[in-house]
Amino acid sequence: MKIRLESIVVAIFMVGSVSLFAFFNINKPHILILQSYDKGYSWVKDTNIGLKRVLDKHRDYSVRWYYMDTKRHPFPEFKINAGKTAQRMIKQTRPDVIIALDDDAQQFVMRNFVNDPNVKIVFSGVNNTPAAYGYDNASNVTGVLERIPLNALKETLQIAARNQNLKSPVRIQFIGDRAETVLLDHDYASKHDWAPLRMLKPKALVTYDEWKQAVLESEGKTDFLITSNYRKIVRSASDSTLVLPSELMAWTERHSPVPVIGVNGFVAEDGGMLAIGTSGYEQGEAAAKLAVEIIDHGIAPNKLPFVISHQFVVAMRETAINKRHFDLPKVYEAAARAGGKYYK
Repeated sequence: MKIRLESIVVAIFMVGSVSLFAFFNINKPHILILQSYDKGYSWVKDTNIGLKRVLDKHRDYSVRWYYMDTKRHPFPEFKINAGKTAQRMIKQTRPDVIIALDDDAQQFVMRNFVNDPNVKIVFSGVNNTPAAYGYDNASNVTGVLERIPLNALKETLQIAARNQNLKSPVRIQFIGDRAETVLLDHDYASKHDWAPLRMLKPKALVTYDEWKQAVLESEGKTDFLITSNYRKIVRSASDSTLVLPSELMAWTERHSPVPVIGVNGFVAEDGGMLAIGTSGYEQGEAAAKLAVEIIDHGIAPNKLPFVISHQFVVAMRETAINKRHFDLPKVYEAAARAGGKYYK
């Protein structure tokens, strides 16, 4: 009898514990992290680190991650289907806050939830204007705008030009693929005050041959090539296979007559010499802080002003730097090493 009573007590305790655990989890604030790209992409890794710096301190949150994977599948049909899948998942799970990163997540998913009273949106990594997605007057949206660090890039170019004894005006040219974010970067850069540098007309390319031609033709026409992204460069006009970023950057470093500098940290990871890039860490961290304000303090998203990125990262590849005898102050190397973006 005593054994049966003990068994009953244990059973009641277990059922109660499970019920309490289920109740606690059901009532946790739910956050969905909606990434436009794949988890192996360097930019995504950085934004995830920034997000976790804040969210890992909030064990009372339930956090779910979803990756649309549109960078590796940059085709309209894939993006549309990935967006529909994400929309269905949001409608089924109804997270308290959605942190949506990069423009594809806004274009193919979140713009459909503007002013939805059941959805609170925090965007991040957005190159476009908030108005492009209906966010400018939305009641349920706040977020972080991604802008390439042009002032830091200009300062770096001026230092490098002096160290290389280049004649004025020092000429720069942006090149990249035809992704919408690249075109937005080109437009943003074109409106910047580069004086005393001179910015030439940007080139947005499609095929590998076009890329190679643009790089080789830079000789005598420009002093620096600047690139933001090249992951949508296809093998040829008849072959839509994407060229591997590492292959493209390796060819570029071998054949470019002028130094190539990136405005995304992954350029150095892919084999490039140097990048002065937007900080993915900041994009993730700032977005997570906005989500905390919404959840913990009950602040309406539209009461939190949009944030514009201002931090940047330095990324360097030692072999490429040495090959070009590219001379920069040692603080650049120190910054790259401190950020874990110094490659051999």
